[in-house]
Amino acid sequence: MMSEVYTYCDVCRINHTSANKHSFSSKHKARLKTILLKFGSKVADAKKKLLNPVITKASSETSEVKVWCYMCSLEVRRHEADDHAIIMDAGLLEHLATSEHSKKVHQFFWDNRLSKDQKQKYLVSDEELDSFKEALKDALSCYEDKEEMQLKKEAAKIQQVESSQAALLNQTLSSSSEQQSGSSQSEQQSRSRERQPGGSVGLSANFKVQTEGVIASDGLTFIGPSKCLSDGNIHTGAVPPWLRADDNNDSEQKPIGPTEKDFQEHLKKERKRKLNPGRVGANFDRASSSNADWLPSFGRVWNSGRRLQSRQQYQRETGNWKRRKADNSSVP
Repeated sequence: MMSEVYTYCDVCRINHTSANKHSFSSKHKARLKTILLKFGSKVADAKKKLLNPVITKASSETSEVKVWCYMCSLEVRRHEADDHAIIMDAGLLEHLATSEHSKKVHQFFWDNRLSKDQKQKYLVSDEELDSFKEALKDALSCYEDKEEMQLKKEAAKIQQVESSQAALLNQTLSSSSEQQSGSSQSEQQSRSRERQPGGSVGLSANFKVQTEGVIASDGLTFIGPSKCLSDGNIHTGAVPPWLRADDNNDSEQKPIGPTEKDFQEHLKKERKRKLNPGRVGANFDRASSSNADWLPSFGRVWNSGRRLQSRQQYQRETGNWKRRKADNSSVP
């Protein structure tokens, strides 16, 4: 008995022993149709750019896009990119125009029993590639012109913003210089008034008293340090509470926040809060005291007979039986 010869199918990705019959199976045809539609749409989109090349700005995501060629069983870079621009579908078009790809297409069609009329959909001739390169030169020049115009517009906007900022700065400096000149003139007038004889001396003295501790220079005013008061608030000049000395000088200071004991009590309450409030012994007061005469309302453990006998036995053990018998005999 001869051993079966296995053959691997690249389309279905399985091993089979059907030989050439596998190409006519329904599963193989369905898979082949899906592959041709998927890859054919990408090839058709790339061929549209043979006469009208598309150039976009460079980006890492677009430049790393790759396409799987089912005829060559090879991953191909779809676009051609440099540091400034990306030529869309240029890499795929160059791959379709290679002689190696042409050989693989012929072999693929032969192995899968496809019609020869469909081969040209997945091929690019040398003439078509040359025309694409000629059109690409014009597209590159137009793209460079557009980029240059865009750079000029952006530069003009930047210059406009810088000029407006410079004008605003000059206006601010001029206004501040006018204020300084006005303040200097007012100081000269006040000094001239102080030098005048007569009643003006009293005015200058009064003026000095009111502005004591204040120094004015070039439009800026300095307020001298004020005396800190013990009473009042920070708005009246008092020392703020966080800077005052403590009244008591105890070495032992109270800890800030809850203690370890408080934390354990809190955890204990949290555990009790999660328990069933209707459980046995939930309402039992453990702080209450009970005497020796306390007796439960149920029989003793491991005893047989009535509960009364168990109670009497308990009373005999505790010594209360004689006392209760004497009390009963004393009753008339």
